[in-house]
Amino acid sequence: MSTAGAPAMRPTLLRAAPLVFLVVLAAMTVRLLAIVVEPGASDGGYLDFRDAVHAPAAALLDGVDPYNTVDLLAHDPDIGNPFNTYTPHHLLLAIPLALLPIWVAGVIWWGLNVALLLIAVRFAVERTRPEWGWDGVFGVASIVLLSNPGRFNFLTGQPTLVIVVGAYVAFTSRNPWAAAAGAAAAAIKPQFGIPLFVLLAAAGRLRTALGGTGIVAALSAPILLTLVAIEGSVGGVIDAIWDNATAERSGSLSPYRIDAVAAGRRVLGFDERFVITVLVFALFMGIGWYLLRRRREFDATAMAIVGLTSLLALFHLPYDELILLWPIVGLVTADHGLGRWRPWAVGAMLAAAFNPLTMLILDLGEGLDTTTTVLLALSLAAIAAGMLARRERETPVRQ
Repeated sequence: MSTAGAPAMRPTLLRAAPLVFLVVLAAMTVRLLAIVVEPGASDGGYLDFRDAVHAPAAALLDGVDPYNTVDLLAHDPDIGNPFNTYTPHHLLLAIPLALLPIWVAGVIWWGLNVALLLIAVRFAVERTRPEWGWDGVFGVASIVLLSNPGRFNFLTGQPTLVIVVGAYVAFTSRNPWAAAAGAAAAAIKPQFGIPLFVLLAAAGRLRTALGGTGIVAALSAPILLTLVAIEGSVGGVIDAIWDNATAERSGSLSPYRIDAVAAGRRVLGFDERFVITVLVFALFMGIGWYLLRRRREFDATAMAIVGLTSLLALFHLPYDELILLWPIVGLVTADHGLGRWRPWAVGAMLAAAFNPLTMLILDLGEGLDTTTTVLLALSLAAIAAGMLARRERETPVRQ
């Protein structure tokens, strides 16, 4: 079979990528508009934008503590789900949107999500196949939008891409201020921020972790002072946040959870106790620390270690798999020293991202997404095996 036309075919396919992206984006947007959440409903398009971004910040502006679930639901009956325990500086960042009508804020959030998607993909492509250019970026972005994490994030209005871009900057930027700002952005969700700060230290970026912590503290301070004024005491704020963090909600029992604790609860039937969560967290942070300390550079494989251990260690849902965007692109296009284990590592991540058991975001049954957890764990195991095998190959044999 002749391959004479191959060089011309590839650029032609790449040149079509922007049009493909626009078609996919338009189809996803039409789908979003068709399922926009109704006031008071607990399911629908942009549910998380309403309940986790706009409504809690608007409530704060009205003098209501969004962490106080009883007061929040009484203040705004249009909310479908209570505000989860985001870090306080998340509210500060959301206030500009809360000053606008929700439909205007929603349009801005849509545009921000599209821009952040392209930024994240551009970051990955530049570090793997820069010759693809923007055509390659649009092509990869189309695939991301069609994946479970990309679709889930786009339709619910989650701020996951803020975390993804922040994490990428935190682990790679040579500018200490930019890296610290990225770490702070990634910490808007504690279940991301806590493991990422631990793994930043493992990757030799302790100053970035400390700087990010300082920025989080500085940005959270005015919000916390406001909450103290609303609740009347520091103790009242602590009680509200603790009750919020420990409340058992539909999200905490979701069959779509992909973390190891949720999978263990579904398969083994144990209660999700704090001590079990701590032990599982320590296990995966230990694995991540060990593997990162043995990487000579921070590349796509290192980011895969960060993403996989973070996803398995604490509460996460499918849209959080977007943090694996760079690792997947990187491992699809290069070996990264994993040898024969590379197809297993990247194949498992791709299988998790396109897991048909969560393809339609429907109530498919309790525990089906445990398969995603298993795939993520298999990918981590393959990376560890590839790194250990490479170490054995490079270790000189004593004569």
